Amino acid sequence: MGFFFKGLLVENEEGATYEGKVYNRFLKLRLLDGQVISVFDPCAISTEISVGNTYEMILLAFPAQKSILYSSDTLLLPSILETDDWYGTVIEQHWRLIKETYRFSCSYLCDGERILLMTPRGQLLMSSKEIDSPINVGGTIQWKNVRLDLCAII
Repeated sequence: MGFFFKGLLVENEEGATYEGKVYNRFLKLRLLDGQVISVFDPCAISTEISVGNTYEMILLAFPAQKSILYSSDTLLLPSILETDDWYGTVIEQHWRLIKETYRFSCSYLCDGERILLMTPRGQLLMSSKEIDSPINVGGTIQWKNVRLDLCAII
């Protein structure tokens, strides 16, 4: 099995703060292919990780409303996709994140089952609530991505 999103942390900025407590963070991760992605950390679990180090992260995709296309087999994809166009192959329909297994994890994002996708950039999670039709292992999902949330750091 492949790995999740792995790359060099190039930015780790505080988000909402109140009375000195940081509630969320904004990250930039340079993937192994050189692409830089933005990641939202809703639980501030990345507070103690350092810019300049390489990390593997479990991310949850948030697609734009009504942007999802599902096919039970491989979709014919254009050779060049826009940066917010994503696609992945379903490798597990009912994947559960076991928070005790990871260095840091966001407890509320760990709850429930997720779809585990293999994308060209690494493995990624998506909520099954995002898809209106039944899905199968081997099927392909294509979507316009709005945000990536940090679920865990391996």
